[in-house]
Amino acid sequence: MTGIATSFFALGAIVLWGGLALTLGITMYNERKEKYL
Repeated sequence: MTGIATSFFALGAIVLWGGLALTLGITMYNERKEKYL
């Protein structure tokens, strides 16, 4: 039971940080693209 809870917590953290990094990357990419155009 503890292992399942830990794996779910780890998965949630990975998804959360992954989404945050993806959003930040897209924002930076769009700003850079607009700057050069």
